Amino acid sequence: MEVLAPISFNSEEVKEFISKRGACIIWGGALDIAPADNVFIEVERPLHFDPMGLMIPSILAKKLSMGVKNLVLDVPIGKGTKFPTLKDGQNFALIFNQIAKNIGIHSECALTLAHQPVGHCVGPAIEAQEAISLLRDYKVGPNSLIEKSTSLAGILLEMAGKAKNGEGQLLAKDILKSGKAYTKMKEIIEMQGGNPNILPEDIELGPYKLDIYAQKSGHITQVDNALINQIAKAAGCPYSKTSGVRIYKKQGAKINKGDIIFTIYSNTENKLKRAEKLYNSSGGPIILGGMLIERI
Repeated sequence: MEVLAPISFNSEEVKEFISKRGACIIWGGALDIAPADNVFIEVERPLHFDPMGLMIPSILAKKLSMGVKNLVLDVPIGKGTKFPTLKDGQNFALIFNQIAKNIGIHSECALTLAHQPVGHCVGPAIEAQEAISLLRDYKVGPNSLIEKSTSLAGILLEMAGKAKNGEGQLLAKDILKSGKAYTKMKEIIEMQGGNPNILPEDIELGPYKLDIYAQKSGHITQVDNALINQIAKAAGCPYSKTSGVRIYKKQGAKINKGDIIFTIYSNTENKLKRAEKLYNSSGGPIILGGMLIERI
């Protein structure tokens, strides 16, 4: 969102946004609504340390201080995430929902597939491009982004009484297809000081770019999400908004030798070389193979 509009506002400004448009997309850290949590985060981040005993209070402290009554929490499940297995995610969700209930928040956790990126882009500017493209035209997809975003929105629509149980995602898809979601997004962008008429092609990507091609033909049997994130970070993400990666084909897709499968964007030549070195030394996050797993 920071690619499209400012996200740091004080409490009074946020109240005005909510009263005016009923929605905003902001960074909670600027509100200073949970100062003790901010201190914990500053300690945890450089240590790559995020235990459940601090994670749950961190999420709920901000929501409680803002008066949130209904909450949908995305819990990504897959290798390279905080919850590698379904059981890990289920255990977290049960504990989270109970603690939320104890403090008066009705929460539901949505356990979502995260074995490969949602959509085809990783990085601030390139993800903003993808999001605006989808909001403008439902038909451009990608399907994984449509399914995840509308399923999360659908749960919240049901919790708020706007849709019957089991029908929230259908309503969310209708809102997306009709263009109402794009209209609301433009309102939010303008309200927060951005350009509401920005087009995907207006969003600049890093000037240094590397295309990577398939060295052989086959089907994609695996996409290493954790490695993609490492490559994106090496290229400059998330601090460099224009850095990122584009994945052209994902798990199950057929690839021919010479097809472009991956593009890395960076804001500096050195970071691009660092990302390329990581890609080459790891063998790449796109794992090719035949459809035959094993012959016994």
